[in-house]
Amino acid sequence: MATFKTKKKSYGLEVKTFPGGKGNYLVIIAGKSEYHVFVEVEAKEAATDCGCKLDPSKSTTRQMWKDLWNAAP
Repeated sequence: MATFKTKKKSYGLEVKTFPGGKGNYLVIIAGKSEYHVFVEVEAKEAATDCGCKLDPSKSTTRQMWKDLWNAAP
């Protein structure tokens, strides 16, 4: 007979995007009043900005982020 455990209740994150003068903003509300705001950028541009050494014109976005992910300490 299977036994079931009650899972720990998690707090959901509310996520919305808003258009702004500098691009799209991703806003995450965590907890009761914690707002985290991120600006949307092109993924290859972000990977290059984060230090990826692969050539964006010869690499896919997935390759670039995988390279960064594996190089991170």
